[in-house]
Amino acid sequence: MIFRLLAGLLVVTSASLAGDFRVGAARVDITPKDGTPLGGYYRFRGSAGVLDPLFAKTMVMEKDGVHAAIVVLDLSGTVRPIVAEARKLIQQQCGIEGDHVLISGTHTHTGPQQPRGSMMDDITKVNSPAGVSYTSMLPVWIAESVKQAKANLSPVSARVATGRAEGISFNRRILREGQQEAIWQPQKLTPKDRPAGPVDPEVGVLVFEAGDKPVASLLNFAMHPTSVGGGVKISADYPGVFTKLVSERHGADMISIFANGTCGNINHTDYMTGKRRSTLELGTALADAVDAAWPQLKASQAFAPRIRSEQVTLKRRSFTEAQIAKAKDMAANMLTKSFGTVPMAETVCILETLDKQDQPLLAEVQVIALSDDVAVVALPGEIFVELGLALKKASPFKHTFIAELSNGSIGYIPNREAYPQGNYEIVSARGEAGSGEKLIETALKLLGEVKKAP
Repeated sequence: MIFRLLAGLLVVTSASLAGDFRVGAARVDITPKDGTPLGGYYRFRGSAGVLDPLFAKTMVMEKDGVHAAIVVLDLSGTVRPIVAEARKLIQQQCGIEGDHVLISGTHTHTGPQQPRGSMMDDITKVNSPAGVSYTSMLPVWIAESVKQAKANLSPVSARVATGRAEGISFNRRILREGQQEAIWQPQKLTPKDRPAGPVDPEVGVLVFEAGDKPVASLLNFAMHPTSVGGGVKISADYPGVFTKLVSERHGADMISIFANGTCGNINHTDYMTGKRRSTLELGTALADAVDAAWPQLKASQAFAPRIRSEQVTLKRRSFTEAQIAKAKDMAANMLTKSFGTVPMAETVCILETLDKQDQPLLAEVQVIALSDDVAVVALPGEIFVELGLALKKASPFKHTFIAELSNGSIGYIPNREAYPQGNYEIVSARGEAGSGEKLIETALKLLGEVKKAP
């Protein structure tokens, strides 16, 4: 009888120690002032006007004293120094370990540029007073968004589903019969053309609810946000429309956060017909996909966040003497003359590689598991969709959300098979062939670790 009483006491005590899974969300406005250098193109664009605001959107998750934070910025990406400074502030101000914080960018091409430590800084004038003023505030705003989100922590339940958005994303690399090199973003396809690779139509939907009230959602899809074009007005592009509509339709107080998937070679232009959908059309189509998936949301028993992070050292590309000489010649005139996106991208990549050849090419892979069937993977660049599909297929988690351009970026990361095909993304890649596969291998190792963790 005494043994039974003690056993019962142990069960009660153990249950009382297990806390609720809590989530808090917040958003902080990071819209720049006019004149701020914009990113996304190989030329200077100073912002002038706002189509829609930019935000740092954050959700903080906690259980049993373990915290994790996911921050997504309406920016073209992230750079390591700003991520490091933001994590430092978050640890100081919020008590959340820096490596428990994932910071990603939606990849909008109508948001401010960040310093890249390459000739791009001169081309975009990111180190001008307006650029420095903006980027110096980013770590502060990111930390503030985490502070506010943590202050909003409350017990929640989690539900998850996978929707589909067919026919709005397209592989922008095209192979033509009898031609080895890929064509990049053609005006229109011919009967001899075919996409060089697939797309990923999946729309990930993770919702946290307090009772029957949604308080936060994490949304995931793979597609370049370039629908607004190369103008000078600020916009979050289709992710802004998408998240706004999801919140309006499913919970006015819900913070909806969009993490872009592996969209390094994925655009919104239908190259077969030449049709380009508008920002509103794209955001609405994705919101409709979430609507269709909403009734399929299934409960997911969240546990204390399990976080793993690993720095991967990659090998830099090598170049011939002829390539180097050509790049140096072009660089002498690039600040005053445009040579086209592909040649300029190649020149910037070659000169950056030469300048940093004695520095390791470091790439952080981070994994945050939230339940037995939900995990988030952060990858540091513009990842080809083939790599993302391979990661999802091999993942031990049923629902694997991938956030590219996270925790810093090393530029384009193609799959190995794409390298011989050349063109824009390949000449832009800092790592040698096989770099992407190495990152996926690391991500799968980390996913295996958090899957088995007690």
